[in-house]
Amino acid sequence: MIYAYRLSFYSAAHFGLEGIGQERIEHRVRSDTLWGAIIQQWLLLYHDDPEGLCLDTPFTLSSCFPLINGVPFYPLPLGALDHLITEAGQSEKPEISVKYLKKIHFAAEPLFRKVIRGEILGFEELQPDAVFPFDEKQSQTKRKGKPAYSIMQRPRLRTDQLSGGGTEGSFFYCSDQYYNETNGLFFLATFRNDEMQKHFESALRLLGDTGLGADRSIGRGLFSFDTSEYKMSDNPASESYLLLSLYHPTMEEVMRGILETPGTTYSLTRRSGHAASPAVSNFRRYDVWMLEEGSVFSAKPIGDIVHVLERSELVPHNVYRCGRAFCIPIQLKTA
Repeated sequence: MIYAYRLSFYSAAHFGLEGIGQERIEHRVRSDTLWGAIIQQWLLLYHDDPEGLCLDTPFTLSSCFPLINGVPFYPLPLGALDHLITEAGQSEKPEISVKYLKKIHFAAEPLFRKVIRGEILGFEELQPDAVFPFDEKQSQTKRKGKPAYSIMQRPRLRTDQLSGGGTEGSFFYCSDQYYNETNGLFFLATFRNDEMQKHFESALRLLGDTGLGADRSIGRGLFSFDTSEYKMSDNPASESYLLLSLYHPTMEEVMRGILETPGTTYSLTRRSGHAASPAVSNFRRYDVWMLEEGSVFSAKPIGDIVHVLERSELVPHNVYRCGRAFCIPIQLKTA
């Protein structure tokens, strides 16, 4: 059984992208980040074996996606709008520009369910309330008279911990995301059994009280949540799967040709950064390439837990990144 969790933020959040300063932000929380945050809270509550919990996690997560005016927005399958992009490119006065079409990566749940049933979309269905283009102007976009979210940049200064003064060249800006009462994020999850779900929700509740994302020490990323059962569309003829999380295929899956079978379409992203655990937060994890949300496979992907930092004299424990796939069956369009 699949459950949907809706996160309502009551403080600003910062989901940053790696780069110079903290101006760049991510408008979603990737599944490996959410997995690591929940694992840390789980270990604080239940003192389970860290190695065993990481390698044999009793739950599977999707990434967190936008929740706008109470409507969930899901990633579109790669290539879902290719026919419209081609049509717009061949028209002298297209209804929607090619540039805008290429920015659309997310669709509201009603439109998304049409896509996974194999229905062909038209220009008239890409209404402002039905699609979510992730670009730098998204904070200006309004739906039903309310902004999807707002972004505010605040100046910051890195200080010397010994003298308390600012260090040369340490002034920078940080971008914060603000959600109102009808906006936020959501994700999907499955569990090994009911007891593991209770443990998970306790860890998620603690995470909401401590914060998700960066700058948790100054009150960023605080949230509450509610849950409901997620009902998938009946798709008995489906032989393809849509990825809703990051995915790191095992060597066995690669050897079986999961990336080469007809009908498979995917994009890649590089996952990097420092470890989040307090004991190893000064150490940088190995970079890992993963397949992104919206990828489509002809066989059901599984994935694995990636070992990204080895235990040593300076590192008290192994560090992992979750690359297990969360996917749903879809019917590919036939035209």
